[in-house]
Amino acid sequence: MAGLVGGVPSLVALPLGVWQAAHAGYGVVFTAGAVAALAAIPTVPGLPDRIRASGRPVGITEALRTAELLRPATVFAVSAVAAGIVVTFLPLAVPASATGLVAAALFVQPAAATAARWFAGRHGDRHGSAGLVLPGLLLSAAGTALMALTGSPVAVVAAVALFGTGFGVVQNSMLSLMYARVPAAGYGTVSALWNFAHDAGMSVGAVGFGTLAAATGYPWAFALTAAMLGALAPALTDRGAAPRTAEDGSTGRPGPVT
Repeated sequence: MAGLVGGVPSLVALPLGVWQAAHAGYGVVFTAGAVAALAAIPTVPGLPDRIRASGRPVGITEALRTAELLRPATVFAVSAVAAGIVVTFLPLAVPASATGLVAAALFVQPAAATAARWFAGRHGDRHGSAGLVLPGLLLSAAGTALMALTGSPVAVVAAVALFGTGFGVVQNSMLSLMYARVPAAGYGTVSALWNFAHDAGMSVGAVGFGTLAAATGYPWAFALTAAMLGALAPALTDRGAAPRTAEDGSTGRPGPVT
């Protein structure tokens, strides 16, 4: 459910923002985004109180020293770098006249990611999430490599579909694996670490790719980013690690993150 709630707004807002900027200007886009964010504030008092969970709490400092959590968080952060690149630089990499292509691509990418998160959640609930991480990472790398063909509309749409699918699978699988490695009392810390990895990766991608593209051009920059994603495969050697057991004897494994 968390994946759907996070994915559907992107599915609507990313292409709509491009269209709105072209027809009404960036001021309208930024104002609408600010109003939408502020509109959520009245719902805060209705959020449930903190629920006391079983097991020993896991602090963020301990999580950062625990390889079982730090390794998947780092892999996810690097994969999120590519996501930051797509949403920031794809509109600049394609021909300036291709406004419709950009809107379509920014619709396809979150649509594919949302569907992939749903699939990964259902698959993980039945068969475990560990086996999905490497295929998701390779799909992300393949999609990023295909983005080098920025002059081909078909290639661009296919690229964002591949990337969105792979990134959605990685998002869900990494979070599920991290949850499975702590007791229930550690879920909040895992969520914080996962979200930090996501936001940090997106930010680094948005900032760093511009410098790389200025030196190499967009096609080579996309190709080098794809190679970076492919190089993460050796870091997945712990994907079959057993989940940590809580003090009460439970595994602390939540349901699927669909």
